Amino acid sequence: MSRILATALIALALLSPDGRAATVESVERVLAERNDDDGRGTPYVVDKKDNICGLNEPKQLSNPAKVDYDELLSATPEVLRMKKEKIDKDSAEGIQLLNQAESRVLKACQAVREAEGHCSVWKDIKRREGQKIPDLTSKVKKEIGKKQD
Repeated sequence: MSRILATALIALALLSPDGRAATVESVERVLAERNDDDGRGTPYVVDKKDNICGLNEPKQLSNPAKVDYDELLSATPEVLRMKKEKIDKDSAEGIQLLNQAESRVLKACQAVREAEGHCSVWKDIKRREGQKIPDLTSKVKKEIGKKQD
């Protein structure tokens, strides 16, 4: 069955009590939480847009980690400069600095992920059974502090 047809069928099945159809996001979330093609499922609940680095297919995950992305961005020299100099995030300079900050966080996450042996790093990830996911925020923050280029 095509993904579009499957999405349409799920959307019909997910009518809210007032008769309105489910949003695209809620349909995609249900699809992501459903079993994979061979029916084994995955122990992780993720939204692919929350992937920072590493594997992004839930069925491939073996040892993922998470971080507090907003905290990491706030720790970058670029965001600190934006706050200090009151640079608007929507200005040309603000957009450039924010892109540099995001790049810095990505590189630091990749370095810590590799050093710690994790398959991926996520902004948000949960296990279906409730087990904790390792949080690398403090280690990535230290890595960001080292990379003051």
